[in-house]
Amino acid sequence: MPSYEDDTRKVQTAVTGRPGSDQPVFLPFDHDDFDGFMLGRSRDDFYCGILLGGCGKKLTAKRYLHKKCHFAHRPPVHCRRTRTGEDSADHLYIGQALRHWLHRQGHQKVNVSYPDLGPGPGGAVEVRFGSGTRLVRVQMDRMSLNEWEAIRTQLADGNVRVHWVYGPNSGLAHNAVQAEGRALRFTCRTEGGRRKVYVGTQHPDHTVELTTLDECHLTDDGIITPHVTREPPTDTTADAGTDTAARLAFPIVPGRLAFTAASPAEEQNITGRRLYHADVQPSGSAMNRMRIALPLHAVPPSPYRLNVIESTAQLIPLTASDTAEPSWLIEAVGFTPLPAGSDPRWPDLRPTPEPPAPSASVTGIHVRAALVERFREELGAVALSHGLIDWETLVGTTDVAPSDITPADRVRLLIEMDHPRADGKPVLSSLVVLTGDASGPPPFFTEVLAGLGWKAGLSAARVADIWVREQRTAYTTARPSTLPVATASSTTAGRPSDEELVACLKKQLEGVARQRGLIRWVTLLRKADVPASAVSADDRVRLLAAVDRPYGPGRPVLSCLVKQKGAPGPPREFDRVLTSIGWRPTAAVPTTEAAWRVERDRTYAHFRSRPIGAAPKPAAASSDDGVWLRLGTTRGSAAHALRHALIAAARRQVCVSWETLAREAHLPAGRVPEGERTAVLVAVDRPSGPHGVMLSSLLISANRTPVPYFADILRGLGRPHDLRPIELGRLRKVEQARAFAAHQEGAES
Repeated sequence: MPSYEDDTRKVQTAVTGRPGSDQPVFLPFDHDDFDGFMLGRSRDDFYCGILLGGCGKKLTAKRYLHKKCHFAHRPPVHCRRTRTGEDSADHLYIGQALRHWLHRQGHQKVNVSYPDLGPGPGGAVEVRFGSGTRLVRVQMDRMSLNEWEAIRTQLADGNVRVHWVYGPNSGLAHNAVQAEGRALRFTCRTEGGRRKVYVGTQHPDHTVELTTLDECHLTDDGIITPHVTREPPTDTTADAGTDTAARLAFPIVPGRLAFTAASPAEEQNITGRRLYHADVQPSGSAMNRMRIALPLHAVPPSPYRLNVIESTAQLIPLTASDTAEPSWLIEAVGFTPLPAGSDPRWPDLRPTPEPPAPSASVTGIHVRAALVERFREELGAVALSHGLIDWETLVGTTDVAPSDITPADRVRLLIEMDHPRADGKPVLSSLVVLTGDASGPPPFFTEVLAGLGWKAGLSAARVADIWVREQRTAYTTARPSTLPVATASSTTAGRPSDEELVACLKKQLEGVARQRGLIRWVTLLRKADVPASAVSADDRVRLLAAVDRPYGPGRPVLSCLVKQKGAPGPPREFDRVLTSIGWRPTAAVPTTEAAWRVERDRTYAHFRSRPIGAAPKPAAASSDDGVWLRLGTTRGSAAHALRHALIAAARRQVCVSWETLAREAHLPAGRVPEGERTAVLVAVDRPSGPHGVMLSSLLISANRTPVPYFADILRGLGRPHDLRPIELGRLRKVEQARAFAAHQEGAES
């Protein structure tokens, strides 16, 4: 790891107050501006902010005469922050500028959040106001048109009026200009040693006119700049495929007109808009079939929803020879779908019945309900073990891939899981974290709290307090399952007797134990020539309990080798099996999951005599095993399992993250600090000697970058470690190549 003076990274931005602060500062480049910047500040005021994608550690402002002044990390340096330039905090500057501007516009409850879109915070800025019913969304990072339209759909489903603005690098402002004739853009510039926020109006000729937020005002249609108010209205209905009566148009009062059963019109030659046929009804009037013209970027209206036009719109008469065609056109800039299928203000509107949701989608009601229920079950088990779980692992317990759930879907699912909010009821979402982030509540937790009814604009410190308090509540209210164990059921036709089935299951599980493996219940029954449908859940508990009786220190618990589908950890019925055979929690093994780990290792040790590659006896607990004992295992057992998992990765010629590695090694799902990860990986590689293959070099961070503690592993192994970052990177690649070569097919004896 480089020394303090050798840390040559130019970190130009930081936050003040605390690691999770959203108060940015920019350190001017020139040494003449340094003293003015430091007035009223101390060298302990600056942090590599979490909302900047940083490590949360303190930074020191460094003054130089012959190069740019910059912030520097204090040793040791373990930071994975990727953006460090003068524009790396622009999302925070924009969020703060919007907060202050909306306060001056008369909105007191303003909540600013910075959603994590994948690469880390900073990809977007979301500012909610108007009791949460309005949202300014500033898209900072680039995204495809399909992703953009998907996010618009998700935001529209939340019954929130959204005003879109674009950052300098989003690449989407041109699409908005094409659809609406103009777009608003935010940009930041360095002036007088400070970052200043500007609002730009982009026109069809690609010119951008800049102004400040102080020169803008707020309407129902969003932020209005002086350049917008001076622009003449554009004739967006020209050549609409139907003739208009000399542009005769009647304004529609926002919120007084709704429509449903929308379907695309055959003619689509209207400039900058799409045409739809829809059932339309104004409040207090009759329903009629009309055409609706919406911007190209607008999410297509669903025929299964009741949609309200809450923005400025116009009613335009049409001249058509075919009396069957609609004779009115509604030109609108957007709409808001309602959650209910009917509304007394528009009694004649009936949406088209929604078809059953496809199983692979997370947007269908039934799929969402199944996900919510599965999350609730899994987080109940996590609370019972007093642990946390990362989002990817939580989703891995379902049949849905994490990539199929967008950040907005994640917030909505967690809100549904914890709804309604009640005194004494824990917010189970507090147990969900992001992979590799143990520094505090994840960014989406603030959005979950807002959806559950907490007031908008909570400070980061207040959110962190709620996060810790709700975790504590979840731990103290968690209770193990107390479902009654079923009595013996009658033998199913075509199935062996219970005695024969128990003997067969026991024999199969002993073979699994000798191979140090796990097996699914369906597979186990198939090996016994019994269809899974012939054995109920209660029978499963009863049969596995019979396999494991009598329970005692000298006997294995074979039922711990039955795994659940698609995720590590014990199946849901395992706690009932333990209760049935007489197991009780203790201080050393307080939870079902901890017992599963301990009994698995004990069972493997019991059957350790194998024909080939006998497994060693699990290491005895030592004073260094504190973290692992709380998770139901020991460091020695963890190192043994990790070594086998790393060898398997080397055979596949791939690198793995810690979360993937722990899952493949069937290690506990709890949090393991970086220091303990270092220690156990040193134990993995120590038997290879000072010049052996380093399997730990295959470990990568969640974003596929090197783990920050690779130099610490080298130090623990007694290898050269005081190297510059580029030298560490080269050494790591060499060790990876050696590991791949040592374990490639045909290379192992």
